[in-house]
Amino acid sequence: MKILFLLSRIEKSGVTLHTLDLAQGLVKQGHQITMITGGVTDDNNEYLIKILDGFNALNIEIKTFKTPKGNIINRILTSISSIFQILVWISISKTDIIHSQSPYMTFLPWMLGKKFITTVHNVQLVENLKYKNPTQLIAISRESKSYAIETLGAKSNRVSVVCHGISKRYENTIPESEKIALKAKYGILENSIIIGFVGRITLEKGLDVLISAVEHHLPHALSDKIHLIFLGDYFNEEDKKWLEDIISKSSIAKQITIVPFQDPKPFYHIFDVFVLPSLSEAFGLVCVEAMMSGCCTIRTDTNGALDQITHGEDGFIFQNGDARELSQIIELIIQNPNLKKAVARKGKEKAIANFTVDAMTSKTVVIYQKII
Repeated sequence: MKILFLLSRIEKSGVTLHTLDLAQGLVKQGHQITMITGGVTDDNNEYLIKILDGFNALNIEIKTFKTPKGNIINRILTSISSIFQILVWISISKTDIIHSQSPYMTFLPWMLGKKFITTVHNVQLVENLKYKNPTQLIAISRESKSYAIETLGAKSNRVSVVCHGISKRYENTIPESEKIALKAKYGILENSIIIGFVGRITLEKGLDVLISAVEHHLPHALSDKIHLIFLGDYFNEEDKKWLEDIISKSSIAKQITIVPFQDPKPFYHIFDVFVLPSLSEAFGLVCVEAMMSGCCTIRTDTNGALDQITHGEDGFIFQNGDARELSQIIELIIQNPNLKKAVARKGKEKAIANFTVDAMTSKTVVIYQKII
């Protein structure tokens, strides 16, 4: 099968990682891929270059269009030129499937009267001139399926849920010596209880809720042992100021470490507990990574929660924004190490069974075949 991906930019996002994972899974199954993209958002960023190298390693054909820059006139002219170029590329491509990973690029195959697929990665997508409902729509969670039908006007018989999958590399733990070295690198005491977060640092990620849960709602005898690690980059300067202000006023400031975003795999293996306190989520892929890594996982009841976790069995779900409920779960699992181990074990088993790249790829191919 010949597949054409449309991806607006290669950036630090779940959409980009998902596209790479799916490309790897499809190539592994013997399919051919061409990708049309605006390229990396930062040519000097090592993480993004590594992702681009991942695409190149698959020997897929990558066509890169120019993205708008400069003053408004230059942006308009570049946009018109790039749209024309993409339309030409789509027209002459001999592909079986057009998969727009970026929903706001769906107007391009639509203009040409082509059948196409898109994936709705979040529930913040809005109807506009750039978004067109596809021939088949992939929703990454139950909530995004409902959103696509109720808000975007997609037909229910054309929407299928295919949860994101990740590499099985997360199931393999790192040596104890590496764990000790990683803790030492960031000045974390060996007997600390490490609660971790991975993701872009913005107000929407709810890190203030996690800090409040530890600082204000846990017994001091317990909170004094906890060290928080936030692994991620700030979205903008406002987000940086917001979090720095919270930390500077916090009594547990010295127990919080912010680590610039990098491969999260080794960090999951030193976390005692992983928490995703997001006020809004597309799916929360980091939870699946944590689960597969054998880390006891707690998350808000936002998109993807019900697809990922059976509360109290293979993870925990708390009400969005409720710091007190979060603290109660943290206290429960820290005070009951056998429960924590059992939940972590079942979470890992669930992730390996349901959220791998192979599982995601096979389910996606079934959707492709509906169009063919």
